[in-house]
Amino acid sequence: MVHDPKLWMSLAVFVYFFSVSGAMHNIIRKMPMFMGDRNEPGKMVYFYQGSGMQLGAEGFAIGFLYSVVGMILAFVTHVLVRVKNVGVQRGVMFVAMVVAYWAVRKVIYLDNWKTGYSIHAFLPSGW
Repeated sequence: MVHDPKLWMSLAVFVYFFSVSGAMHNIIRKMPMFMGDRNEPGKMVYFYQGSGMQLGAEGFAIGFLYSVVGMILAFVTHVLVRVKNVGVQRGVMFVAMVVAYWAVRKVIYLDNWKTGYSIHAFLPSGW
């Protein structure tokens, strides 16, 4: 069992997800996964707007998006390079880039929504 690479890969993905999702922060600070909405008592809130608090579901959503990008990078660098057909490589790489772009864009959107700060690229004034 100790020599099984699939076990180690699964454990590595779990540790990565646990790290990027902020699960340790949620455990230490005893953060709830969700909470009731103050304006509508029957409604649940999974994303809390404002930088003062993070709910557990929010961290897991961001951790999932980070894990998607990490798994795409691992697949492209370890599996896709062994495919002989260049057309298949290009097609899968295009899909991988689109999915990774979507995931990173969602993370940036949620960060902008939560904090109110926008992330923008720096372009030199000569351009």
